[in-house]
Amino acid sequence: MPYVNLDSVKEKLRIVNTDTSLDVELNIYIDEIGAYVNRILQERFGVVDEYGYGITVPLTDETVPALTYDLITIATDLVEGKFRMKTTEDNTLWVEANNQLNQYIRQTFGWVEGHNFRRSPSITISPTSVASGGTISITGTGFKPRGEINVKTVDKNGNGSAETTSPSVILTDDKGDFTSSTITVSADSDIGAYEIVVHDKINHSKKNYTVTS
Repeated sequence: MPYVNLDSVKEKLRIVNTDTSLDVELNIYIDEIGAYVNRILQERFGVVDEYGYGITVPLTDETVPALTYDLITIATDLVEGKFRMKTTEDNTLWVEANNQLNQYIRQTFGWVEGHNFRRSPSITISPTSVASGGTISITGTGFKPRGEINVKTVDKNGNGSAETTSPSVILTDDKGDFTSSTITVSADSDIGAYEIVVHDKINHSKKNYTVTS
């Protein structure tokens, strides 16, 4: 899957003709920019993540990390910049687009520098306020693919305890996501703030909830 669509490039360049030779030239630039972006991303991520799974490029909606609209926009700007540099010898747009790419990578993936790409898992819980004896549903994304998830709760004093979940064994899918898991809040829980911590032995994510009665 290319990062750049030919029609998008022609629209930015305000090209309305159907010159097939120009389309061929633009497609060459599109391929070159795709390879260029892939190389920079691979240098940033390494070839495997912290679990040993390979990093796939080009990025798509299904890869981890996933392709974003911002990266598509920057790649399109790179194609436009390269075309203008080749045809007018003005490299202003090319330099600007490269700066945007470097800034995007620093802001989005800055924490991976110096080691393999690391996932950033997250969980969602519902409800966030619950009576003792009630249940809390948990979903998660970005954990270890095809791995087992563990859940614990931590009280305001920092004391943690492993939770019994339903299902009893939580397994992530090929993307590291899981859904439809619940825990039951202990009937003798004190009123106050607690924390749910979900981990896969390497990464974790946590959310706060409150026991109301």
